[in-house]
Amino acid sequence: MNDEVLTRERRDTLLARLRQLDGMLYPLDDATPAPRGAERARIKDDYFKVLGEYFARLPRVVMSVCPFTGEPLMRSFDPFGLDGPWWHKDRLVEVEEPDAPSAFRVLLGALHLGSRTPDENVQEVIPGPEVPFVVPRLMGLPGVIAVVSELKLETGDIAYPIAYYSREKISPVKLHQHWLRQDLWFKTETGDASWLIANDTWDFELGAWVAKKQLGWMVERDGTPQVMSADSGESCPYLKLPGERRPQVIVAGERDFDELPTGVPFNPFEE
Repeated sequence: MNDEVLTRERRDTLLARLRQLDGMLYPLDDATPAPRGAERARIKDDYFKVLGEYFARLPRVVMSVCPFTGEPLMRSFDPFGLDGPWWHKDRLVEVEEPDAPSAFRVLLGALHLGSRTPDENVQEVIPGPEVPFVVPRLMGLPGVIAVVSELKLETGDIAYPIAYYSREKISPVKLHQHWLRQDLWFKTETGDASWLIANDTWDFELGAWVAKKQLGWMVERDGTPQVMSADSGESCPYLKLPGERRPQVIVAGERDFDELPTGVPFNPFEE
């Protein structure tokens, strides 16, 4: 497999092949029988090989910077559009990411579409609201500082990663599902698998958190990403941005909005 970073042309070719293979596995025409046995296994194998190439060749970008050490948080990112599986709520493979700074704890985010309609989108995407926010409960954990940054897509959309850092050890059960994900799976202290869906309230009034020196923002100076804070003497560019302050749900080229998180713990066994 070619290890070069994904180009737009190659990326679109891979997505077209994924759609073709998915159509073979799940025919829309009732008259076309779905493949079985070895043939189905072969098609599924081809599907995951193509998906694996897509994720392996996505660019790894500086998504944030640790406010304690200045180390960059490098993560995969699809800048070409919301039809890319990187954006999808249901991610079928685990993505191999570069090692994170030791203080990194969780990544949340927002996405501003402007006035455009995401015509390229098919699968469900849950990118958060349109403007940056913080989760007060997370900000109340020991030693937490959040950092807001900005990534531009070729579509004109603007993504706002919001990374949380702490030098203190924090149990995963006290954290939050990551950006674009519906839930967080983790191992308990006994090694068992567990999961959570956080329903914490959001705070869009970022100025108070900047003043408390708990919220910084990433800038690039002389080609080097770094974190600015209230001590820098500069104004945070992410205060009071215009945009929708409710969770977005984007699927099949249409966008709807969910209710804001209420803070009531999620009960998976409640009807």
